[in-house]
Amino acid sequence: MLSIAEDFWPFPAGRVEADGPYNGERFRKEKLLPALIAAEEAEAVLVVQLDGLKSCGSSFLESAFGGLVRYEGYTARKLQKLIRIDLQSSSLERYKISIETHIKRAVAE
Repeated sequence: MLSIAEDFWPFPAGRVEADGPYNGERFRKEKLLPALIAAEEAEAVLVVQLDGLKSCGSSFLESAFGGLVRYEGYTARKLQKLIRIDLQSSSLERYKISIETHIKRAVAE
């Protein structure tokens, strides 16, 4: 399991390093991708926990999750099998929907 709030920061925002230290690119490279690779090697599903987030920028989510498709070579179909977004609070549902949308819309560059 990977908790964005506990394993990274409860207020993540921005796409790239220039946007601040808790940006989507950094989260993808340092936290999400290694956890995803480990889950894939173990033939498991990576559970990404959203609880604990106080706010979360759309650009962060796009860079972190859409970036898996654009920069890391994953397909949307493969990510749908490898990642499960978990949340206890319905107030965070918009982030889950945003992640799913960014993955579907990402185009490999």
